[in-house]
Amino acid sequence: MSDETVHESRRTRSRRAIASYLRRVADALGRGKRVPIDEDQSVTVEAPDEPELEVELEEEEETLAFEIEMEWEGDAEDVETDARASKATFEVYEDSAGQHRWRLVHDNGNIIADGGQGYASKQKCKQGIESVRKNAAGAPVGDTE
Repeated sequence: MSDETVHESRRTRSRRAIASYLRRVADALGRGKRVPIDEDQSVTVEAPDEPELEVELEEEEETLAFEIEMEWEGDAEDVETDARASKATFEVYEDSAGQHRWRLVHDNGNIIADGGQGYASKQKCKQGIESVRKNAAGAPVGDTE
């Protein structure tokens, strides 16, 4: 059988964005859920309980490469290329005062969360969403009672 790349992405990302992505992968693996391959979570794969893990640090002509690779027996049936790992969507809207706001809406229409504040621009509102996406993954629940 020949090698076939099912999905590949390569771009510069901040350390924080990489850490956030790796946390999503780790959370999915730890919970036995489909593993997100891309940042949009539209490509996912079903990983087995004990895949082989290879960690490699290479140096080539003054460039370092840190590679993490998981390998297991499987085929294309394990891969979803049009998946939606989340059952919710962030919505951006303009309120009656002209402020931009966001809310997280479940597929069933229920509002799961909202930003609680208005933003002067749509761009600032989207930055608020990104802050929630990056900082809320795996956040503990603090009980103040």
